[in-house]
Amino acid sequence: MVFFTISLPLAWRSIVSGLVMMFARGMSEFGAVVIIAYHPMIAPVLIFERFGTFGLKYAQPAAILFIGVCLSVFIVIRFLSRKGKQNA
Repeated sequence: MVFFTISLPLAWRSIVSGLVMMFARGMSEFGAVVIIAYHPMIAPVLIFERFGTFGLKYAQPAAILFIGVCLSVFIVIRFLSRKGKQNA
């Protein structure tokens, strides 16, 4: 009970910051996946393969979708962290 009433509210901002950093790091991981995995289909590799194979015209839709997803996740996290700051 003490954890949920005292410790968790105090650590909330740090937990959210860690989640944001984890998400950003996971989305930007490109080199290790390309070198180690046989046929990975994560967003950065998909964009790279489309650009290398078909050119910019076919890589743009995937890149725009990827940027949109990342921006929306960061905006939601920013909104939630501000909401938590107002409640404290």
